[in-house]
Amino acid sequence: MIRQCFLRCLLDSHSPIKLPHNVDVIVGRSKITKIKDQSCSRQQITLKADCEECSVELKSIGINPSGLDGFALERNGLYKVQHGSRVEILLNNYIHVIEFEPPPDNYNEQKQNKRKLEEDIVDSAPRKKSKTEAELIKVGMKEAARDMWEEIDKGEVYMFTAKGVKSSSRIAAFDMDGTLIKTKSGKVHPVDVNDWQIAMPQVPQKLSDKLGEGYKIVILSNQSPIGSGRVKIDDFKKKIEGLVQKLNVPIQVYLATGKGIYRKPMTGMWKLLSEKELKAEPFNEDLISNEKELLVLVGYPGSGKSFVAKLIEQKSGNRYVTVCRDVLGTWQKCASEATKLLQQGKSVIVDSTNPDIESRSRWTTLAKNLKVQCRCARMMTTKAHSLHNNKFREIMKFKHVPVNEIVFHSYKNKFVSPSLTEGFKEIIEVKFNPTFKDEEAQKIYRMYLLEK
Repeated sequence: MIRQCFLRCLLDSHSPIKLPHNVDVIVGRSKITKIKDQSCSRQQITLKADCEECSVELKSIGINPSGLDGFALERNGLYKVQHGSRVEILLNNYIHVIEFEPPPDNYNEQKQNKRKLEEDIVDSAPRKKSKTEAELIKVGMKEAARDMWEEIDKGEVYMFTAKGVKSSSRIAAFDMDGTLIKTKSGKVHPVDVNDWQIAMPQVPQKLSDKLGEGYKIVILSNQSPIGSGRVKIDDFKKKIEGLVQKLNVPIQVYLATGKGIYRKPMTGMWKLLSEKELKAEPFNEDLISNEKELLVLVGYPGSGKSFVAKLIEQKSGNRYVTVCRDVLGTWQKCASEATKLLQQGKSVIVDSTNPDIESRSRWTTLAKNLKVQCRCARMMTTKAHSLHNNKFREIMKFKHVPVNEIVFHSYKNKFVSPSLTEGFKEIIEVKFNPTFKDEEAQKIYRMYLLEK
C-alpha cells in the first residue's frame, strides 16, 4: 500500500499541497497558497513527510511566527507532527491540515476530528489540551553547554542546570527528599548535606527512561533551611552537583529557600520553569572572556546590541563596561573612553553598528596598540527583525535615539561580514532573544508593527 501525504487548506482556497516522502517542501507566500500577506515570508515553513511512519517534520523559518494546533512555534525549532495536526502558516492564520491518504492504521477517529476541524470548533477541555501539548515533541533543541547555577529573586530560588539539559514540551518533575533520595542516617531530616543516598536502586534507570522518551527531568524542592541560614548555599550546591553526577542524567533543579510564592504547593517554581522553557536560546557564556579584551559588536540598529551589552555587564559582575556611540557621539570619543577603561583593567564592549572593515579596523588597531585581545560579536538579527524592534522601541517610548529607515538601508549596503583576517581572535554569532517587563509588552511585541 502506497501512502501519500498532503497539506490541505482548511478553507479549500487552493489545491492540497503534496508532501513527497522524505523531501523538504517550503511553503509560504506564493501563487500556490494564494497568500499575499507581506507578513508571511515566501519561505515561511518547511515540511518533510515520512509516509512510512505517518509523521511530518515541521520547521518555522519565516520572520514572523507560525503555529501548530494553536501554539506558537519557535523559529528554526524542529517539530514532529501527525495526521490531523493543524498547521498555521502564520500564527492563527492560513490554517492547513496534515493528511495522509490512506490515513494511519491507528487513526480511528479520523472522521470526527476532520469534521471538528472544518467547523473550526476549539475543544477547550483540559484533557484535550493536555493531549495536544503532549504531541508537541520537540527535537534538535540546543542543550546546555556546561553546568550552571542561577540565583533568582534575591535568593528566593536557586536553579541548577546540568550540562546536557535540553528544553522540551514534556516535563518529568520530581520532589527530591523522600522521592529520589533518602537519608543515610535513617532520620526523617538529614543531619548534614552529606546525609543522603539514592532512595531506590531503580531511580537512575527510571529517570534515564524518561529522558529517552523526550522528557526534560526537573527537581522541584523546598529547602527553607537555606533561607534561614541553617544550611549554607555553597555546601548545598555541592550536594546537588553530587546528586546529579550520581544519577548520571542531565537534570535541572529548582530550590525554593523561603516561605513565599515559590514554596510548594504554591506554583512559583513551576511558573519559573515554564518561563524558562519559552526562551529559545540561553545566554551565550562564550561572550565573556577571562582575559581583558575589546569586544566589538556588529549589527543593525535595533538588532539587540545594547541589550546584549547589558547582559554581558551583568553576568560578568561588571568586569565589562560599554562605550556607546549613541551616547558619546563620535567614534573618537568612544576610542578615548575605551582606552581609559582598558588601562584601568576593565574589558570594553563597543556598542555601535560597525558594518564594514574600515569601521572595525579602528578597534582592532586600538586593541593591538594596547596589547589586549579583540573579539567580534555579530548580531544575527535580520533587517526586518531589527526594523520591528525599532518600531517596538518607538511605541514603548524607550530611551533610544530614533532611527530613520534610511540608516537600515545604509547599513545593509555597507555591510561586509567580519573575518578573522581583520585581527579578531574570535567571531561569535549572537541570536537576539528579547525579555519583557510584563505580559502587555510581550503581547505588543508579538504583533505586526510595521506598516509595510
